[in-house]
Amino acid sequence: TTSDDPRWECVDIRAVRDVPNPPTLEDVKANPKLAEMALVRLGRLSVQPVTPAEWKEVCRMGGLTPAP
Repeated sequence: TTSDDPRWECVDIRAVRDVPNPPTLEDVKANPKLAEMALVRLGRLSVQPVTPAEWKEVCRMGGLTPAP
């Protein structure tokens, strides 16, 4: 890739809070509310879209309520 012909993008992110109990991939896959999540369906551990409802559920699973 070049600056004239980019093939990917990079986004800088940072945590806003610690997650008390980070859910594992196994936890996410076992949760029926997340059955349609791209991470579960596509099976790739890369950047995937997350819906607001999925984000809220993952945060709930991790002990973050309300979700940031």
